[in-house]
Amino acid sequence: MPMASCPDCGSENRQDARFCDACGGRLDLQVAEPEQQSTPTPTEDQDPAFASVADEGEGAVDSMFTGEEGTSDSTAEPEPEIDVTEPESEAPAESVETEEEPPAQTPKAGYLVFPDDTEQPIPPSQWLIGRADVSKFLPDPEKANEISRGHLTVFQEGERFFVEDGKTMVQRKASTNKTWVIRGSDRILVTGTGRTELQDDDEIDIAELVTLQFVVK
Repeated sequence: MPMASCPDCGSENRQDARFCDACGGRLDLQVAEPEQQSTPTPTEDQDPAFASVADEGEGAVDSMFTGEEGTSDSTAEPEPEIDVTEPESEAPAESVETEEEPPAQTPKAGYLVFPDDTEQPIPPSQWLIGRADVSKFLPDPEKANEISRGHLTVFQEGERFFVEDGKTMVQRKASTNKTWVIRGSDRILVTGTGRTELQDDDEIDIAELVTLQFVVK
């Protein structure tokens, strides 16, 4: 360890001693001033302002620039974000098929076709048919009395049609010489059996003298 000499008695003392161990005198310690680092003079090609900043050390540089691109946090304003998302294309509207309502059906109408091909619609209310309605179609007028004055009744209920030979709202009693319905090869007795439903192209046989045809339109 280097020793310090006492300026009074010349005794050697420790380097860090403040007073002489021999005479007790004060030791004047010279503290060596650290050598000042020479600051390089900026050249003509170097910006003095940049050189002064660089001399401050890497810490000063890091405090001014951040990120890999070296953009200043304190001076540069953040660029607005641009939405580059492509707009979603609207899917074409699917064509909606609407179910067409079936056309309203016209209620069925029933008709009686007389021997002269005239047609009379059957009303919803009961229709009494007798001698006065069909006697003119008889080949022999003398047989007109074989047809009762109120021989049979026809009527409509909803879309169904009926014939009846018996006591009804408009017929006082069943006919004397009866009524039949001819359906193809079948002959159906109507008199005294209540109502009989009519079908398209049925024939109504009145006393085996006059025939009326039933049709639906």
